[in-house]
Amino acid sequence: MTATTVSQEKNQFGNVMIVGLGMIGGSFAKALKLKGLATLYGVDRRQGELTLGVSTGVIDFAAELNAETVGKMDVIVLATPVRAMALVLSELKPFLSSTTLVTDVGSTKGSVVAAAQQVFGHVPKNFIPGHPIAGAEKSGVLAANPHLFEKHMAIVTPLVDSNPVLLDRLHRLWRAVGADVVSMDVEHHDHVLASSSHLPHLLAYTLVDALANGERNQDIFKFAAGGFRDFTRIASSDPVMWRDVFLANKEATLETLDHFTDRLADMRKAIESGDGASMFGVFTRAKSARDHFLRLLESRTGVAEKEVKPVSVSLLPASAVQGGISLLGDKFLSHKVITIAALSEGVSNLRNINLGSDVKVTIQALRDMGVVIEALAENQLRVHGVGLRGLKAPIGPINVHTSRESLYLLLPVLAGQSFSVTVIAEDNLLNVPMNELLALVREMGGEVRSEVGDCLPISLSPSEPKDISIRLESGSEPLRMAAFLASLYAPTMGNVVPLFGGVSHCEVLLRYFSAKVDLASDGFTVSSGPLVAKDMLLSGDEYASSWLVLLANLLPGSELMIANVGLDSVSYDFMSFLQSIGGNLALPAKNELGIYGGRVEAGFAEFKGFSLTAEQSYQFRDELPLLCVAAAYAMGESQLKGLNALPYHHEDRVLAVVEALEQMNIKCSYSNGELSVQGGVPSGGELDCAGDDKLALALLALGARSQSVIKVNDCQKLLEEFNELESVARQLGFRCLVAQ
Repeated sequence: MTATTVSQEKNQFGNVMIVGLGMIGGSFAKALKLKGLATLYGVDRRQGELTLGVSTGVIDFAAELNAETVGKMDVIVLATPVRAMALVLSELKPFLSSTTLVTDVGSTKGSVVAAAQQVFGHVPKNFIPGHPIAGAEKSGVLAANPHLFEKHMAIVTPLVDSNPVLLDRLHRLWRAVGADVVSMDVEHHDHVLASSSHLPHLLAYTLVDALANGERNQDIFKFAAGGFRDFTRIASSDPVMWRDVFLANKEATLETLDHFTDRLADMRKAIESGDGASMFGVFTRAKSARDHFLRLLESRTGVAEKEVKPVSVSLLPASAVQGGISLLGDKFLSHKVITIAALSEGVSNLRNINLGSDVKVTIQALRDMGVVIEALAENQLRVHGVGLRGLKAPIGPINVHTSRESLYLLLPVLAGQSFSVTVIAEDNLLNVPMNELLALVREMGGEVRSEVGDCLPISLSPSEPKDISIRLESGSEPLRMAAFLASLYAPTMGNVVPLFGGVSHCEVLLRYFSAKVDLASDGFTVSSGPLVAKDMLLSGDEYASSWLVLLANLLPGSELMIANVGLDSVSYDFMSFLQSIGGNLALPAKNELGIYGGRVEAGFAEFKGFSLTAEQSYQFRDELPLLCVAAAYAMGESQLKGLNALPYHHEDRVLAVVEALEQMNIKCSYSNGELSVQGGVPSGGELDCAGDDKLALALLALGARSQSVIKVNDCQKLLEEFNELESVARQLGFRCLVAQ
């Protein structure tokens, strides 16, 4: 590379003139000069600012608006007050070349365009307005900060006939000083800024002025704390500049002010009448909106996520499970109940809610759409339902993060609303095709757009709802729930035909909240009608119940009682299967809700070898890791068939258990989807669950009577999903150690 090339790169924007060496203009000049991207000229009616600009290295030369200087400029940046724009453009007009890019940094664009039309009779193609979303309360060239624009937005507002070459140069110019550049039309810019910037300044100025002129002003300012300081900080900005801004952007400011005044009147009315629910709704939606803003800000500024430390868990052998316990509510049941309560009419009080990380995703999404959800006490929520179609459009995409349960619940609900919305996710959930779920949502009649092969992110647009009939080709419980939720939005009736019969929490919950769900010849019919809010005490986690029952059967001396089970037909059949292979347990009867609710009792037993059909393997696909452990301790040989016909993540989970069994010296073989396990005693050692919480529990159970301790690594997800593991272990007397 030649010295000439380097010189051209270092001075790629040529001669740049800054008209107005205030904090914004000075910072822009200093950023370019610091990086050697231009030769900087400054123009300012204040001679002292020019002198300071040169002496502090902000600009290279002080200049004037004359033919000699203006004629050699490549870029001219107008950083003057917006009301002075017409005067500056008039001074530039006689000397301006059509190849010189002229832009500005003002916070209103309509008045700037009007000034250009006034001076030139039209807006010149080389005049392209812009606005950096950055600033501070300080003013003057001494406040210049070369890093001011880094990780901040810069808005360019081209007109239809703006010079494309110069527009590209303007984009590159802002990117060169570290800004993220977006384009926006002039009118939209002025309305957005009236809401996001101009109104907050107006409120801050007005509040401080009102309090300063009140009779208690001395004590108000004496005892004001951080909240007052933070809210009123922007009242220290330049009064002249903001007077000009409000005069220049009058219409958009008044429109925004009227909207705010209406909402303020609503809040006054709520306070006057003691309407706590309305107040809480506003506060909840406001917090959700601000949290969304902070997430956007963090993504722009590159705030690093907290480091996740690896966690290992060990279950010490020769323990026993003894005592009675009530478990925290089932996680997926918590997802369902919160969602149904949000879609009901009225207020629901929910107890024993599992507030694990995934459930919080569902709660946050509903709050983002206007649902008031109060945390009353530990694991207790009060949900103010908005009705089936009462959700409000969120201010941004709905992010389900890594929660598959949230996605399956929310997508059909969103498809039933009157607004368009985008749904995004993170990590592995982005790469999983959602063919069955999206087919179900498309059946509802709305438009579904996916960027890549039915994977997230996706966009939903509403259309006329229609009656639907859904025949499920898989036994997925989340998909079954999604089908029932979709049917709620049918104008007259929906029909759901599950792959398996039997009762599930899906239809039981909907009936509890007054949905008209009836058993048909080959499935269920769901008639249109509102959901009605109800109070509910959730039953304990089904998978945790199954795991504890297995442990009690494996550990001599165990006497377990779980007081609050709520088993659907699959979980009941699984525990009945344990009974059939010699398990020691007593199961509850079916209750008035249609599920097997009440208490389960279990104790030590010797399992006998068993054979699991392909149909049973599919039915018990979630519990297969636990059955593999039962086979490892059973007397004789066990066979599990049809494993290669399972959804891939279920088969992968079983194969991981097989690998662990082999590592623990349990004889087993896997071929053509059939697993054979010869019962024995695991040797112990160190295993990895690859972040799978269900696999982690199965591997811990494998250590129940192992010859030495089994340590399971990568258990962070387990402790998130089963956050009461340690307290349950202490309460029931078995030894479970957690280490980082």
